[in-house]
Amino acid sequence: MLKGGNRFYFAFQGERGVLPEKEAHHLVRVCRKKKGEEILLIDGKGREYLGKIVEINEKGKSLKVEVEILTLHRVETLPPIEIISFIPLLKGDKTEFLIEKGVELGIHKFIIYSSTFTIPSPSPQKLERFKEKALSAMKQSGRLFFPEIELTRDLVTYLRETPLKEGLKLLASPDGKPCILEFLEFTKNPQAKIYLLSGPEGGLSEEEINEALNKGFVKVSLSPYVLRSETAAFALMSLAGELLLYL
Repeated sequence: MLKGGNRFYFAFQGERGVLPEKEAHHLVRVCRKKKGEEILLIDGKGREYLGKIVEINEKGKSLKVEVEILTLHRVETLPPIEIISFIPLLKGDKTEFLIEKGVELGIHKFIIYSSTFTIPSPSPQKLERFKEKALSAMKQSGRLFFPEIELTRDLVTYLRETPLKEGLKLLASPDGKPCILEFLEFTKNPQAKIYLLSGPEGGLSEEEINEALNKGFVKVSLSPYVLRSETAAFALMSLAGELLLYL
C-alpha cells in the first residue's frame, strides 16, 4: 500500500517525464525507491496521480529519474475563500517556519515583505528557500495546491501600488478588538478573500500602520499578552484556517 507521505512533485507535460533534481534525490537517496515501483505524483495544481518509476540513471553525482503517470488518484478543490497572508522577513528560519505552517493551514498566498524595522533583507536565494519549504509542507500535509509566494521589498509601496480585492482585512495589533469577533461577523456575510497582516520583530511603523488602515485593514488583538512576531502571524493563520472548515 502506498504511503500518503511519499508524494513526489513533477512539472513535466504529458504522461511521462523526468522528476526535478531534488525530488529525484529524495526518491532514490532518502525513500530508497527502485525502478518499477509505484509512487504518488502531484502537480501542485490540485491533482494527485498514481505513477511508476520507469528509469533511474546515476552517473557520478548526477541522478535522473524518469516516471510515468498511470491513473488519476485524487483531485482537490480549492476552498471558496482565499486566504492571503502578509508575513514579515524574520531573523533565522522563522519565516520558513511560518510558510510551512501556513501551507498546512491552507493559506493560498504568502506576501513576504520588508518594512522599516525589518532586519533581514530579501534575496532570490531566500525566495527559493521559501518555495522549497512550501513544497515540502505541501507534500507532507496532503495538500495538492502549491501556494503563491511573493517577495516584496517595501510594505508601504506594495500597499499603495497593489490593488486588494474586497474581503476581510485583519491587522494584528495589541490595541485592536478581539480577532474572534471579526471572524464571527465574517461568517454572517462571507467574502471571497481574507487578508492577514502581522508585523516584524521591531513592529510596524506609524506610516505602515496608517497605510494598512487606509487600505481597509482593521486592527485585531490575538491575546491579552505581548506576542512574538512569529506567534502573532501563526495565530492569525490558525484562526483563518479554522474558518475553512465551516464556510
